[in-house]
Amino acid sequence: MVSGPTSAAARDKVDKLRTELRLGSMEPASPAMTVGEYLTSWIERDRIRVRPATWVGRASHVNTYLVPTLGRLALPRLLPSDVEHALATWLEKGRPVTAEERRRGAPRPRPISPLTARHIRATLRIALGDAVREGLVSRNAAADARAPYVPHREITYLEVPDLLRLLDATAEDELGPLYAVAATTGLRLGELLGLSWRDVRGGTLTVRRSLALATRGSWKLAEPKSARSRRTIPLPARAVEALATQEARQAANRAAAGAAWQDRDGLVFTDAVGRPWRPDRVSAAFGRACGAAGGPRVRLHDLRHTAATLLLAEGTPLAVISDLLGHSGIAITAGYYAGVVPELRRDAADAMDRALAKRE
Repeated sequence: MVSGPTSAAARDKVDKLRTELRLGSMEPASPAMTVGEYLTSWIERDRIRVRPATWVGRASHVNTYLVPTLGRLALPRLLPSDVEHALATWLEKGRPVTAEERRRGAPRPRPISPLTARHIRATLRIALGDAVREGLVSRNAAADARAPYVPHREITYLEVPDLLRLLDATAEDELGPLYAVAATTGLRLGELLGLSWRDVRGGTLTVRRSLALATRGSWKLAEPKSARSRRTIPLPARAVEALATQEARQAANRAAAGAAWQDRDGLVFTDAVGRPWRPDRVSAAFGRACGAAGGPRVRLHDLRHTAATLLLAEGTPLAVISDLLGHSGIAITAGYYAGVVPELRRDAADAMDRALAKRE
């Protein structure tokens, strides 16, 4: 008979007994693999299966959070409660402190956000899913663990007057054309930085590559985020003008740099000597430009939200916006933007009034 102070505790005891019974059928001389041993092996095998940027994020989760916290536990004995306890610890205290940090007396790491905790749990869920497939465990403890609650975050975007003020104020900036294309097409920053001139033709733009984070903090051109991210979109007049300005500026920079010119990929957005812009530098430059323009302070990614909400306010169907943004499905677009434009909610109420009036 199994008992415990709560039903959850009793279930955990039952799970442990089941695991011990299963282990009893194994060779007793073979110690159970630890979570750390499995994850260390798994993350190296995972390198060839995903995009470099995805792998870098998963490796950080494994090496910074999962192995230091759960690594000593026996893999077959890992329980959902172990995962939930780890998540709660990171949310309250932050990542584990390394021996070197303790020696130096470094300040304790800050707590992580619920969204980051969800991402770490997702990495562990994927890893343990492979362990189940390989017959190393009978259950996926991360999948059974409850994910932390993530508060809803309001979408931030610019109204038309603020957007025009920003684009006019940054027209002469070296990154001004990039801001204009971002705001009028909704491209992701990595897609903009991976864009080549051969992808711009006939008033359209085709997304084929993206500048993505690689190993050891470097950046490289890679496949787009998803299959739906590969797309061709028509260019608004403001984007066409911005690209023409960028082409002229880049030609002048190339002539001035001469043999020092470094671009070999025909990229649209490069610095004065032809190097691809680092995303963090572009984001930082945009923050400064946004402050200097005197309007609302937004992130560069909020220009993507701005493009979507402006199209939605003008009556563009969600399905079309989803295709333009390269979302994996219309449900994602609807979840982000369907309720974000107040005028659309008023239109919906007016439509209901008209529908009911017809039946009076």
